[in-house]
Amino acid sequence: MYARFLRFNTSPGNRSKVEAIADKAFSIARGLPGFISIHFTISDDEGTYGSFSLWESKEQADAGGAEIRSQVSAELEQVATAPPSVDTYEIYKPGE
Repeated sequence: MYARFLRFNTSPGNRSKVEAIADKAFSIARGLPGFISIHFTISDDEGTYGSFSLWESKEQADAGGAEIRSQVSAELEQVATAPPSVDTYEIYKPGE
């Protein structure tokens, strides 16, 4: 299993726009191969938002991220103050 972390900053007052992007990203992700779950992070005080998604394989995480990005990049570019950072990690589960 793999986790994909995306993080970006935005100016104050963009929360509703970011939530609309998150809703769209979820709608896209849930239909993609290997998708397990997605959660969104919010720090209004810092203007930092992000997502944490789980995928069955690294290839599916990379492909899923690319597909989501292709469909939400225009909206994200309107609110993000810089390009988002993205990291993908293998999940280690003790005992498995």
